[in-house]
Amino acid sequence: MNDRYAIAIDIGTSGIRAQVLDIASLKVISTAITLRHPLPGANVVDHLHFALKVGIETAHNLLIEAINKVIAGLNIDTQNIERVAVCGNPIQLSLFHNIEIRDLAYWGENALERLDVKIPSRNATITSPKEIGLIVSDDASIFIPPAIRHEIGADALAMLYKTEVLDKEGIYLVSDFGTNAEIALVIDGEVFACSAAAGPAIEGQMINKGRLASPGAICDLEDIDYNWKSIILDNDLLISDGDVIDPSDGKISSKSTNDIKATGITGTGVIAAFSLGISNDLIVDSKIKTKDHKIHLQDDIYLNEDDIINIGKALGAFRAAHLTLAEKADILLEDIDAVYMAGASGFYVDPLKSLNIGQIPPSSREIFQVGNTSLDLAKDIALNPSLLDDLQEIADKMRSNHIMLATSKTFEKIYSLELSFYEEGMPFWMYNQWLEKYGFQSIPSKEPNPIVHKIFERDIPELGVNGLNVIKIGLTLEAQFDGCTSCLTCIKNCPEDAISLTGDGKILLRTDKCAGLGCQKCVLGCPEKVFDYGKFLNIS
Repeated sequence: MNDRYAIAIDIGTSGIRAQVLDIASLKVISTAITLRHPLPGANVVDHLHFALKVGIETAHNLLIEAINKVIAGLNIDTQNIERVAVCGNPIQLSLFHNIEIRDLAYWGENALERLDVKIPSRNATITSPKEIGLIVSDDASIFIPPAIRHEIGADALAMLYKTEVLDKEGIYLVSDFGTNAEIALVIDGEVFACSAAAGPAIEGQMINKGRLASPGAICDLEDIDYNWKSIILDNDLLISDGDVIDPSDGKISSKSTNDIKATGITGTGVIAAFSLGISNDLIVDSKIKTKDHKIHLQDDIYLNEDDIINIGKALGAFRAAHLTLAEKADILLEDIDAVYMAGASGFYVDPLKSLNIGQIPPSSREIFQVGNTSLDLAKDIALNPSLLDDLQEIADKMRSNHIMLATSKTFEKIYSLELSFYEEGMPFWMYNQWLEKYGFQSIPSKEPNPIVHKIFERDIPELGVNGLNVIKIGLTLEAQFDGCTSCLTCIKNCPEDAISLTGDGKILLRTDKCAGLGCQKCVLGCPEKVFDYGKFLNIS
């Protein structure tokens, strides 16, 4: 008798994660992941832009090619796969399903009518490998969970379902951290949900020395008597202690014995630096109070005031969304019983630093870091396909209390205060004063001793008996620019080593390494101003 397998897949902004499950024993056999997404960019907006430029079909094929490589990396007989369940945000699942995505890119009925966009259903779906293009048995079934609204997807549904807050009495705030942060306020099972476009700074983009999570990236910082020790990702993406630096001038107070070099700072590192900067009074009213207006980290990595503004815009989206949800639900932020942090960023970031800078409400008394709920939900569906009907019922109920922040006057007013605070240096007391003038609640005081629960040791808690396999993916695109002098500035400026030059003057771009439109240091740094990102996408 042949073994019977199910596959669970999470298509995340930062990569693809998959697990093979034994249907009879319900056990995880093995896990395979990619460290990057096959489409350029570290945020979902980049992926959407790329797909619109090259066409949905091309983007779908690139994504499915990568997923097939991941499935092959699970090292099982693919003909014995009976079920595949996927989870992710609406853009990723639409690309997977090869359906319309323009309704996710353009807002307003007039624009959609002008473009003749037919909005597809994103309800729960069962489809076939032939329709999708997966290398599994032709008789297998593919299960796609529902989106709540067009910009609130199955990944948001996953965090609510897996944290079990829908069945609890009390008030809970649940967030899937990322550039398109899904946030839900749950009051005795009733859900108020929104999606806050936090922006690329959360992933280390639009930061001068920012980069994606990769070897050499500073991912955290530890305060040692006002000197900061860098925590750096090594070649195996494990954390390693770096140097201890005076952040005001960059002088080394203690050299690391690991001899590890920092090459940039990633999203969780950005959060850490911002939090410590505020705690050490190096950042006051969004201004850096050092002689050169920089916060210095190891190996000449730094944050400047432009970075602080970009970080502030991202954090401001979180805080404004929290207040908007609370106002809509008619509760105070200090009434929240517990906060849940989901997703890889929410799992690895220091929750106390997130609390310190407003990424979660400062009054949070109890904090749970729950890891990758999206992959977990895909596992549940793969092992119990009837769950799809229950999830559709939950999604249907949640749609009535969805808040579209783009059209919310409450969010507009509060976010304008965030911009004034970070861009214009508005004092915080004035921020609260304006909230009162608008008739909104003020920002609550910081909880001095929050309780933190880290549920698992890693964001994927169970790797299976055959362990983890890291799969390399990506496509090499090429272009040639008239006027290019082969000065190599684009290559030197690329923080992700995504660009190379051939002997005949062609520029090569790796899609899985490219940080996308949120970076464009290649374009901005070109001295001849001839570097055209669009030419890689075959755009005239």
